[in-house]
Amino acid sequence: RSLLSARTARRNLISLFDSEATRKAGVTLPRPQGRLKLEGLHYYVPGNSQALLNAISFGVEPGQTCGVIGSSGSGKTTLCRLIVGTMRPSLGHVRLDGAEVWNWPSDELGQHIGYLPQQVELFPGTIAENIARLRDVDSEAVIAAAQLAGIHEMILRLPNGYRTEVGPHGARISRGQRQRIALARALFGDPPLVVLDEPNTGLDGEGEVALFNVLQQLKERGRTVVVVSHQTNLLRTADHVVFLRDGSVAMFGPRDEVLGALAGQPRRIPVPSAIRDKIAANAAANLKAVE
Repeated sequence: RSLLSARTARRNLISLFDSEATRKAGVTLPRPQGRLKLEGLHYYVPGNSQALLNAISFGVEPGQTCGVIGSSGSGKTTLCRLIVGTMRPSLGHVRLDGAEVWNWPSDELGQHIGYLPQQVELFPGTIAENIARLRDVDSEAVIAAAQLAGIHEMILRLPNGYRTEVGPHGARISRGQRQRIALARALFGDPPLVVLDEPNTGLDGEGEVALFNVLQQLKERGRTVVVVSHQTNLLRTADHVVFLRDGSVAMFGPRDEVLGALAGQPRRIPVPSAIRDKIAANAAANLKAVE
């Protein structure tokens, strides 16, 4: 009886998904260049009248890097999830090359966006399978992503190289290795839009150098990058910086202008002292290094 019920349920699911695929069939959009535009973006948690994000509007062009900074709870991670399409805006639009992100078929959108979330999870399987996002392993594409992330040599030193099993939740590798494998996964397929939420979490000095090299190479390749970071030295490649406060854009502009304002130079808006004190310590040195 259980077997018959399972077979019937399977048939129903196959029929459901086939009809859904037919319903959604339509024009396949070309690979985007990476023009990102946010228009009047709002996000409310269901059942809560307080907006997590309120009237967010800004744009990033291909080849540009946009840094996102702000205190904990200011909405940075929510913003990232809305940009990559894992959450739907309550109001407003997130557009990739003019097309609403939420309207892209998920299998197509996933090929065009690289996302490194704040909380990294790896799939049970090999390193190659994780980098390939559990698709058929294209050795050339997997190695290219690993080389761009600066972990090709590190993987080769592991007992079984790219065939090394990471185990449940990446338990067989270190936190820093897990972070860098997840970065390579985000870079797999050379997506035109890359969103990195606190990408330097758990990285040692070598890993941070490799991460900075990745940001430089993405800029040289003309990719659009959104990077969330509490450390201003990671924003050296940024063209613009968004400063979020209580879910709203408190400041948006050229990197040096925004960081200079937060460091205590003439400001257009009041800045919380906790944020200013946290950034002021290293902002001047970073600006000098950039110059």
